Amino acid sequence: MLSHQASTIITIIFYAGSTLLGLWGMLNRKTSWQSAGCWLALAGFIFQTLTLALGFHKSFPSGLSAGAYLQMLAWFLGLSGLIIWLKLKQRTALTFATPFCLTLFAMSIPYMEQVIIIPQSVQSSFYFLHIGALFVSLALLAISFIASAIFLILEHRIKTKRGVKGFLQDLPALAILDKLNGFGIIISFPLYTIGLIVGFLRAAPVYGSTFSGDPKEIVTIIIWLLLAVIFHNRLARSWTGKKPALMMIGIFLLSIFSLLVVNTIMPSHHAFIRP
Repeated sequence: MLSHQASTIITIIFYAGSTLLGLWGMLNRKTSWQSAGCWLALAGFIFQTLTLALGFHKSFPSGLSAGAYLQMLAWFLGLSGLIIWLKLKQRTALTFATPFCLTLFAMSIPYMEQVIIIPQSVQSSFYFLHIGALFVSLALLAISFIASAIFLILEHRIKTKRGVKGFLQDLPALAILDKLNGFGIIISFPLYTIGLIVGFLRAAPVYGSTFSGDPKEIVTIIIWLLLAVIFHNRLARSWTGKKPALMMIGIFLLSIFSLLVVNTIMPSHHAFIRP
């Protein structure tokens, strides 16, 4: 059986090759290269799925490593990009999602030996529902972030009459980018809500109260409220364009702050996932 180090390196090779082919094909307007990058990303995703199914990431009987959690987040991100590519026929989302996957795998290497000890009190199906829902939501937010950033760049060039030239011409139209943004929010908000509710329900018997003012709880509620605003306006007011794009970028950056700063620096119930 492959070690988790070997499986990590092999997956990195897949995602690195996909990143190079995809970005090179996009910048040089070579659709065949970009498509090859997408297929290589699919191969990397399938390999990672096999390693997860066969338990290569379970190196320690006492729990998953911090690196394994980063790789699981990369899996959900890759899945979101692949669904958009295969279902909506949009290569761009996967082309930009793959470098994110590559980055998460590269970040995971120093932490593959560091076990995350999950308190026995929260080890249950509720915990995995909590983590799974939030991870899928975060992966979709990453896709919406990519679509929103490209949307703002293209819209700015069009409004300033600088024109859309070179590889920018091959990027999805503003309407499609806005659709991707909407796709992300419509699915991610309910999932985020599920993850949030499950977390708070589980907090009551474990920590003594549903809400304790923990920094993670505060940031999470802020993110949920912002998502609720976009979700409501998307459905009730057919909200499109620049404003939801800007908000999605802010929400994603706040989510990254929560994941990388709150979980690693600030005092929190989530201290068990610190490096």
